[in-house]
Amino acid sequence: MKYLKPITYFHVITGNRGDMAIKKSITEAIQERINVPFAFFNVKFEELTEQRIINQLNKDCSALIIAGSGLYTNYPMSSGFYFPCKTELFEKIKVPIMLIGLGCNNNLGSDIFKGDLTDKAKKSIKLINDLAVISTVRDQRTYDMLSNLGITKHQLMLDPGNFLRVPRIPEEKRVAINLAQHSPALGRFDGTTELRTYNVNTFANISNYLINKNYEVIFIAHDALETSLFIDIKKFVPRLQYLNSDNLDEMLKEYSRCQFSIGAKMHSSIMSFASGTPFISLYYDQKQIEYLKMIDCNELGISIFSDYSDTLKEKIDMIINNLDYYTNKIVNLKQQEQIKFDTLMDKLCNIISTTP
Repeated sequence: MKYLKPITYFHVITGNRGDMAIKKSITEAIQERINVPFAFFNVKFEELTEQRIINQLNKDCSALIIAGSGLYTNYPMSSGFYFPCKTELFEKIKVPIMLIGLGCNNNLGSDIFKGDLTDKAKKSIKLINDLAVISTVRDQRTYDMLSNLGITKHQLMLDPGNFLRVPRIPEEKRVAINLAQHSPALGRFDGTTELRTYNVNTFANISNYLINKNYEVIFIAHDALETSLFIDIKKFVPRLQYLNSDNLDEMLKEYSRCQFSIGAKMHSSIMSFASGTPFISLYYDQKQIEYLKMIDCNELGISIFSDYSDTLKEKIDMIINNLDYYTNKIVNLKQQEQIKFDTLMDKLCNIISTTP
């Protein structure tokens, strides 16, 4: 038996369950095909130094995977973008480089991550893509950005979280909801509370609107720090249920049993999609708009920075009245896109299996 060397896997490690979903989707898909271990590194803190490249990565590993999130972003890292490695060291990497599901953030309603990439970041992103054997991006905007840098071998594909394996279970008259407060613009502790108060009051109203239609409503947290949002909404909605868990299978089960979901976090929509459940996206970032375009569901999005209460009720009624249509659309699209993801995983595993 050939023993495969570990895969060095760099990604964002936070309390955001969306990052966990990307990791789970990719690693499970690989280990369904080949028996290979993973060595996980946090892009926030763990520098890929010259010594680590030469004496560990090149000697002890079979590949370098950089996966998920808005890593193509100006960030005070040694590379100039959200990857901790000096650009001049990239060519010292001798194992296959695989870039999977990357994006570039551009928040709406705030100045976070706004502006063009720096020349340093552009040079670094161009070089690592030139060296990579696989490069996929999660949205058209990122695809176009790489094309403008002269990169040609990248592929547009849905976020890896869309391809989580989720058993279908009987749906119930149930709706999942999610709110976010992870940035100042959304009402984090170091930002304004005006929008947060509006969101809490609106979601309380919407929850009661659904309960009056005989739906059960469950708040699914995508970050443990969203607990306070649930507590504040619960004051107005005593029957509101709650799930705050790092067990992604438990979260996916909840999405699967719901008729539809309403989410602010992008991976609330993505995990709903993975579960075959229609969703309404309360977006705050350009990447969420791009995601809705990719799945041809623009009508299911609303800006969180708008006065969205009445519009959200209209979209809820639209989904309820067209539930079979949207459910079938989501399920069929996942089946189509799954073929592309499986082909990518087959290629990736073949490269790893044949690496000396």
